[in-house]
Amino acid sequence: MSTISISELNKRPASHWLKSAGKGDLVITAKGRPVAVLLRIAAASLDSTCVLLRSVRALQAQSALQQTAAANGTADLSKSDIDAEISAARRARRRK
Repeated sequence: MSTISISELNKRPASHWLKSAGKGDLVITAKGRPVAVLLRIAAASLDSTCVLLRSVRALQAQSALQQTAAANGTADLSKSDIDAEISAARRARRRK
């Protein structure tokens, strides 16, 4: 995968994309950190590619939630503890 900064891409967008088009995908960085990926896809696979990307984003969100739960200790809650938290949250909402 090729890497390019946003500022470099703004200077010569077409030349960089065409240069890397045969090599695969292009990672775009801002201040040295990856912020986007330009993927080469076939026109016929656009819909299935979008579905796959949404699935990947959902898995990333789930993983982030699991990591947060592990970090703050809520990953080890029992079912009864979870039910108690849900009940407390619902009671608090009704009071508002």
